[in-house]
Amino acid sequence: MKFTSDEIFTNPPILKRKKGGELLVPVTLASTAFSNGVCKAGTPITSTGTKAVTSGGSNNAKGILLNDVFDDNPNGSLIVAYASVNASQGASHSGVTYDTTLINTLSNITFE
Repeated sequence: MKFTSDEIFTNPPILKRKKGGELLVPVTLASTAFSNGVCKAGTPITSTGTKAVTSGGSNNAKGILLNDVFDDNPNGSLIVAYASVNASQGASHSGVTYDTTLINTLSNITFE
């Protein structure tokens, strides 16, 4: 008998539920957005493809990264409007705290 094994990688569900009208925007991430070769799903991203500043009462986020993106292919999708984001999954996977400033900045997204 021959046996082979493959490793399967899955992202945590960042969307709480699919409404069908989510506005996703393609983004190319800057090299500074990656830590250990990956930018994790749920990370707030700016319009220039860098990680958003999420402290000090200011926030420059354009959207939330939908899937993990690797530095060998820096193309991803941002959730920017009309979506329900699973706040606990996104925050725990990305390591970013979803504070009230972030939630107010991305007011077209529902954080549940």
